[in-house]
Amino acid sequence: MVNIRAIVLRFIVIFLYISIAHAQSNRCCEDYCYSHDNDRSQSKHFATKTAYEVIHGSSSSREHIVPNCIPSKLWILSRHGTRLPGKKDIEFLPKTLNNLRESILDNYENRRTAPDMGRMCPDDLDLLRSWRWDRNVTVDHESFLTDQGWSDLKLLARREKDRFYEVFNGPYDKQRYLFRHTKTQRTEASFKAFVEGLFGDGAYNFINAEPEPNDDTLLKPYDFCPAYDANKDKNKQPDSELNKFLRSRLYQETLGDISARLGFRYNLSSDQVEAMWDACRYEQAWHLQQYSSWCSVFTKTQVNILEYKEDLKYYYQNSYGYEKSSDLACYAVADMMKHLGRADGQQVVAYFTHESEIQIFLAALGAKKDREALRADNFYAMQNRNFRSSELTPFASNVAVARYQCADPVEPVKVIFFLNEKALMFDWCRVGLCNWSEVARRYERFTKGDCAKMYCGGSGASSRTMNWAVMMSALAIAAVILVQR
Repeated sequence: MVNIRAIVLRFIVIFLYISIAHAQSNRCCEDYCYSHDNDRSQSKHFATKTAYEVIHGSSSSREHIVPNCIPSKLWILSRHGTRLPGKKDIEFLPKTLNNLRESILDNYENRRTAPDMGRMCPDDLDLLRSWRWDRNVTVDHESFLTDQGWSDLKLLARREKDRFYEVFNGPYDKQRYLFRHTKTQRTEASFKAFVEGLFGDGAYNFINAEPEPNDDTLLKPYDFCPAYDANKDKNKQPDSELNKFLRSRLYQETLGDISARLGFRYNLSSDQVEAMWDACRYEQAWHLQQYSSWCSVFTKTQVNILEYKEDLKYYYQNSYGYEKSSDLACYAVADMMKHLGRADGQQVVAYFTHESEIQIFLAALGAKKDREALRADNFYAMQNRNFRSSELTPFASNVAVARYQCADPVEPVKVIFFLNEKALMFDWCRVGLCNWSEVARRYERFTKGDCAKMYCGGSGASSRTMNWAVMMSALAIAAVILVQR
């Protein structure tokens, strides 16, 4: 006699087992459709390749207005605007992305044989289907400033001119302005765009920047410091926080989640995921009003995890995770103090550099420091961290320091530090407004000490130049001896 009850129970057990298995196979990914993300929140946190337009402060903010004070000087340290990829990426990305795109589309077209794989919405798939590598992005223009990058700096200049009209009042006068940039196309073009924003179209044709020295310890100090290079190598070691994070369960599960969501039955490599991540954030920064095809392959959670990976790298390379980082910024802090500490001299000083310089400068100021260090094992605890590279050093990021002449008879000179057009809050200042005497005390070690000794432990650019000279002298002596023989 057939036991109906047993059959029904067995059916229920099998159904539950299949349901659980199906749920587990799809547990990888939150339901998310990038094409339907109306608030575009995902585009705000792409680490150092974040678009400046979604980060900078509001033009209607009144933080720069101080009662009974008039701004008299402005010192600016700015990163270049949005750029093209470097040579290595331009050579690697097109073929890698084309192969991934074809594989993803193939995974979804064959869903009859793999119905449990993939969670992308049809509109996101259409974005990938229509994607093509921009043929204008070639190695001949590697790392060049883009049209958006030009706009980044031009609009920044206009907003600063509006905020501090007392400082920028009147036509260009070379006695009142000092400009300088590094020896790269992207920083030179950023300088030109900034000048055009201040003085009108084509103004850069009659306004020159100061020449950059061979060993630019002001704007690229990390390029001439062996200790900095040694620290970078240290951060590549297996026991670094970055590499521990790459081996962590969280990151490995993220790779698996991304792969499964795209329809793969195996995990994509870190390089493949990195290629899609780079394409996403470049495209989003180049074209602010368009959806990036490659951003569609990530959920919001995955973007946050990828950013944390990059933040770990920069934290230990350029910020509070590297104990010598602030010493590297000695020349920049000393320059700021020199220009802002006197009533005469240039009224506007603007330098154009790179994200590493901004990060070490912020560390020297003691800005945006977290109570707890970023580590491989505390991603969830650091969700509201201060050190978030998308907020600190997006494209066109900048630190601007304004000097104010005030009616206060005790403290007539005050300053406000701005990061990306938002006032920096220090606990030793009053709602962002700092007394100059306290600024001078806080950063005294950069002005009273010897930057040549502090910078890189005294073993930086000068010693490299010296070693080169010694080597050349030795070769010359050896040549003379050989000739005499």
